[in-house]
Amino acid sequence: MYYYIMEAGNAKTASWQEKIKDILGDLGIAGETVQPTAARTIEELASLGIMKGYSTIVAVGSEKLVNKIVTALINQKGTKETVLGIIPSDFDGMLARRIGARDIREACQALKFRKLQTIDACQIEPNKYFLTEAVIETSRAVDAYMTLDQTQAGLIFNRIVIKPGLKIQIFDQSQQTINKFKEFWAKLFGKTYEAKDIYTSIFYSKKIKLETLGRILPVKVDDEIITKTPLVCSARPKALKIICTRDTIKSKE
Repeated sequence: MYYYIMEAGNAKTASWQEKIKDILGDLGIAGETVQPTAARTIEELASLGIMKGYSTIVAVGSEKLVNKIVTALINQKGTKETVLGIIPSDFDGMLARRIGARDIREACQALKFRKLQTIDACQIEPNKYFLTEAVIETSRAVDAYMTLDQTQAGLIFNRIVIKPGLKIQIFDQSQQTINKFKEFWAKLFGKTYEAKDIYTSIFYSKKIKLETLGRILPVKVDDEIITKTPLVCSARPKALKIICTRDTIKSKE
């Protein structure tokens, strides 16, 4: 029933995973456990679990691991719907808040009680998906054209963040105002001076198309480059079923 994909790591990671296995055994929900290798990627392992007919695939590890498994699950074809379970390695992160788990034991107990919730995802065309955020960033501001649904506009940006629900944050560092005098005195007395941000824009859309002018920029999810501009990203409502705790804490992200 349960197919656990555990992240490859160091001795500390292995010790953490053994603790999880002990908890799962005590709860009576132990299952097949696999890890990615040079021969088998995370996506391939997820696809293999689907082919074997597992009803629940559990991602044990980082947000990067989870997003790769999400891509495999949403792209599945010709198979019954598979549910995603998550035991995150970071309980202060977005995914831990989304499933409502505050520690390892709560995440494991959620798998046992199987409260399901259908959630949205973001699609980066043609076939990549994520539940966290995608980032486009550059040290020097660039010009771009952005199309939100049917509306097109020009913009200048240093950083763009795309989150589920297709919440789009655009930041143009060149529009920050910096008071050099205040900055000098803050540094003199060991304090931090923050420039006033007057140009962070937030939009919501069902689809975004972004074309950068004169430069091709990487698009990163969890610090991994998954594509480059031009970018097409769409909201995928009710794309996936995940397991949450009985009292789910809704993410504010």
